[in-house]
Amino acid sequence: MSDEGGEDGWRPWQVIPWLAGGALSVPVVVGFVMLGAAVLVGRSVREVAREAWTWRPLRRALLLGVEERDSDAA
Repeated sequence: MSDEGGEDGWRPWQVIPWLAGGALSVPVVVGFVMLGAAVLVGRSVREVAREAWTWRPLRRALLLGVEERDSDAA
């Protein structure tokens, strides 16, 4: 056995590509997770805004005592 590790020894230059690949994959995975979270939050906000928007005319009609009709037919 020699001090340089031989065939079965640990060679730092062989580990560098593995570490670089791991270091590059972490931001990619984090980016996808953040993108998914942003999409979920955006959809939730849009749904809440949609429900609030539909509630507003109904609330106004209830406060004024106006009946809402489904059609304009006399």
